Amino acid sequence: MVATASDAARGCDGVRARTVIALTAALTVVACATPAERIIARLEAAGVPGTQARCMGNRLAARLTLAQMSELNRVVKSNDGEKLTIGRLARRLGDSDPALVAKLVETGLGCAF
Repeated sequence: MVATASDAARGCDGVRARTVIALTAALTVVACATPAERIIARLEAAGVPGTQARCMGNRLAARLTLAQMSELNRVVKSNDGEKLTIGRLARRLGDSDPALVAKLVETGLGCAF
């Protein structure tokens, strides 16, 4: 039996479909990251050491409201490239949410040791 051009095209469509499905599944897993995983990733990207970032991410995810997580995310994302410390992060949050600053400092200190 001789393969035709249309057979080859159908074969490519099958490969494309499998590729699209695989990429969609991978993106779904990333999009389903837990709040703790998102906080950890942001803190690590901002220069917080991995062990401390993991400790803080897990604790902050349990303690922060959605609005506080959003504010923390906004401040961490706006980092200008300098390594973020807990003190710098607290100063950047300023007076916007004293409860958030308190939770951040408390968690940072608890995870530093």
